[in-house]
This record gives sequence, structure tokens and C-alpha cells, in this order.
Amino acid sequence: MTARLVLFFGTLCLLSSCIVSRGIIDHPDPGTPGIIIEKETTREHYWDSVIFPAGLYLPEAKSPEGVYYAAPTPLITGGVLKNGREHGGLFINKEGAQGMWVGQLGYQLQQAPGTILGKHGVETPILRALKTPVPYKKARR
Repeated sequence: MTARLVLFFGTLCLLSSCIVSRGIIDHPDPGTPGIIIEKETTREHYWDSVIFPAGLYLPEAKSPEGVYYAAPTPLITGGVLKNGREHGGLFINKEGAQGMWVGQLGYQLQQAPGTILGKHGVETPILRALKTPVPYKKARR
């Protein structure tokens, strides 16, 4: 009986630590405008570079820190997986700092309400701070 209690509480602690270690990723607020990157832009982050395609980036998700804008076509990351093209985009935090992100936030958010952990179970994407910002303008709603 004692071993079962230890196992139960150990599992409970592990599960709660997983919840705490992940940020809450949610759908963007209704009416959040997209952003426009007018020309293809290459930017460096701390270990590589990424090519942001030109076009309209729509808000795909938000966190307490900022908004994840999805590129109109895959980012070119130079990686060997997926031929160096990945779903992702530009992350802009509340202070205006930028990062590149890759992941499947939209798909995960569609599946999240049906999971035990809900939106806490959405994995945060790979996020890398950019060395120089990407010029953009806000799109009309």
C-alpha cells in the first residue's frame, strides 16, 4: 500500500512539474491584426540564420510574453530535416523584441481542448532571439 502511495504522489508531482514548466499558449485575441514583411529577409540568431519570406503573417498564437505570427510559407532554416523548410514565423514580445519560432502551434491549439492538460499541454515552440529586428508593418484588420 505504501509503495502505491509513493508511486501515486511521485506521478502527481511529475505531472504538476510538467504543467508548471510549460507556458500557456493560447489562441490570439480576436481582431489581432497580422503583420506584413515587404521583402524576403535573412536574419541571424545565436547559432544560425533564417530566411523570412515576404508576405502577410497572421497571428497564430499568443503567450503571456507576446504574439506568434505565422509566415505565409515555410521559413528557410537551413536544417536537414524537412529540407530546411519549417512552419513558423516571427515572435514579437510585449516590449517589441523579436525572435524566430518553429513549431505547430495552430494544430496543437486545435487539439488542446480535448487533452487532459488542455492548453497547458501545448508545447512551446522552438524560439530563438534575433540579432537584428525584421522590419514589418501592421496589416489592416
